[in-house]
Amino acid sequence: MAHVAINEDETSTSPPVPSMFAAPDPDVNQSPFDYDETIKPIVSFGMITDIQYADNDDRWNYTKTHMRRYRNALKLTDEACRHWLSATKQISFILQLGDIIDGVSFTNKTSSKDLKDVLETFRKHFPSLPIYHIWGNHELYNFSRTDLLNGPLCSFDTKTTSPGHYGTIEVCPQLRIIALDTYEFSALGIEEDSKVYTQAIELIKKYNQNESCNDPTGLRGHQRRFVQFNGGISSKQIEWLKEQLTDAKEKQQKIIVIGHIPIHPSACDPLDLLWNYKEVLDLLWTFEGTILAYICGHDHDGGYFRDRKNIHHLTLHAVVECEPNTNSFATVHVYKDFIIIEGVGRVGTYQIDCQL
Repeated sequence: MAHVAINEDETSTSPPVPSMFAAPDPDVNQSPFDYDETIKPIVSFGMITDIQYADNDDRWNYTKTHMRRYRNALKLTDEACRHWLSATKQISFILQLGDIIDGVSFTNKTSSKDLKDVLETFRKHFPSLPIYHIWGNHELYNFSRTDLLNGPLCSFDTKTTSPGHYGTIEVCPQLRIIALDTYEFSALGIEEDSKVYTQAIELIKKYNQNESCNDPTGLRGHQRRFVQFNGGISSKQIEWLKEQLTDAKEKQQKIIVIGHIPIHPSACDPLDLLWNYKEVLDLLWTFEGTILAYICGHDHDGGYFRDRKNIHHLTLHAVVECEPNTNSFATVHVYKDFIIIEGVGRVGTYQIDCQL
């Protein structure tokens, strides 16, 4: 696998600053948009991320800032499914954006059982509905990439992309989802004597001199992303992405890109950025007017930013760190002239204007 390209500029050593393109936090208690809710959408689909279920007692996250409620995460997933099942606008599929179980499952030697429990929660409500899975760092803590490619979390035809796990979803004739593998180049889920592992560790150590590769101490601004729980996109996947975007533009399709790791520093903590976010962002910006949004997880506090090319960057909040009396998921309703992302709990509601 080819090494990712890392482009550092003068802004990469400082944290992001407020911008005129940033949108205010939405009011989740009322819809700020004026549209006829009785109109039937072209299609609707669900989104959820960072469930991180484990049959384990609650405990603090690594920074001791949020409680991870592992068993409650399964209850909230069930609640999300019940919401989608009872909704007036029925969903056609679900996007699970990564970290379906937590790394503690591997420590407990319960990875397969915990994964089975989450998947059964989805299936008891939706026995035949397509569920597309993105891989996050916690999938790769629990399973090798080879195991994932041959398991229930493999959602795409990987004959030509293996060991990468990426693909497309045709939502409707005018809208395509492109799913990225943001850990194709990483030090997770692969053998430590592999070429990719060696290259990934070398990249981290180029910027991060700490003893632990997951420790960002001493790193400033965007360089905080050079930790082992992040990853990057290979040159092969970049070329594939370019081909997909070119094809969509020629067909006058609109695109929503999804992945586990954020690609814009104003939509997340810089600690949670894709290693080669700038390369991906620069590519998306060359297709102005084609890409509507980039939607992801990974940063448990969530985030939203509309960039200068009018791409909406939405980072969904983590289910595992929800309080018992709230939740974190969304339903996307696609209309001819706009898309509504209807959030529940910690996720806000957003409107994306477009012509499909």
